[in-house]
Amino acid sequence: MKIKFFFVLVLCCFFYSSVIISDEKVFIELKIENEIITNLDINKEKKYLIALNNNLKNLNKNQIYKISKDSLIREKVKKVELLKYFDLDSTSKIADNIVKTVIKNMNFKSEKDFELYLKDYDLTIDDVKKKLLIEATWNQLIYDKYKSNVKVDEKKLRNKLNQQVKENKIEEFNLSEILFELKTGENIQDKFDTVKNFINTNNFENAANIFSISDSSKFGGKIGWTSKAQISKNILDKIIELKTGEISMPIQINNSYLIIKINEKRNVEREINIEKEMEKLIIIEKDRQLNQYSVMYFNRIKNNLFINDL
Repeated sequence: MKIKFFFVLVLCCFFYSSVIISDEKVFIELKIENEIITNLDINKEKKYLIALNNNLKNLNKNQIYKISKDSLIREKVKKVELLKYFDLDSTSKIADNIVKTVIKNMNFKSEKDFELYLKDYDLTIDDVKKKLLIEATWNQLIYDKYKSNVKVDEKKLRNKLNQQVKENKIEEFNLSEILFELKTGENIQDKFDTVKNFINTNNFENAANIFSISDSSKFGGKIGWTSKAQISKNILDKIIELKTGEISMPIQINNSYLIIKINEKRNVEREINIEKEMEKLIIIEKDRQLNQYSVMYFNRIKNNLFINDL
């Protein structure tokens, strides 16, 4: 988790009643404390999510609506908590850096190209900045609260790394994930069957959009290339024998369950800088632990908020 601090202006929030704007009636879908979500908000979120992941176009209207609504609920819950500690300024340099990372990951050559792309979805760079800034500031909050709880066994990581680089060759996996929790009355086998059936009739990316509670769900669950040494033993043991295109059985991570897909595998031959690789491993291990605290903290504050679905 890359840690940044944010000092900002307060975002405006507007309360809507039944009015006509551009021939479309606006109405409140739900309230989360003093934050509201309207039908127009959900429609805009749909455009945002499709802009990030075009595979969503393959889903039906009800599925896209639910994904967009759930995404906004997560965002509003985080925002309610964040405003207790931070201002949120999408004009900050941090927001600019976040967008640059997204532009690079989505393979756009320049910010101008990205802006032109967003216009097709009636979105602006500032729309994207506001959303990504909430995610980054949430990461900052989790770090501030739980950094003292994070413990890294560097000796164990170094031994693991040394085993991987004996021949200056590193095995890497291109991974995607679905992280989910069981609701009251659900059991793991039935839930897994539901997710797996959806993957078989659609694809993994859309399943991540629908079922995953991880932030990677916005990008179809994509994690990207990860070296074998960077994967925890608990997960590695479950995926090491999988072939390209296969998915794992659910892997329990505290109160959640993780499904991993192997997109590709490769062996990379290069001169290994042990210390630099160790730095990466330490960051990844800290990030893994902080992500677990993030899920736990989010669930706790959500359960304590008044959410009125109108």
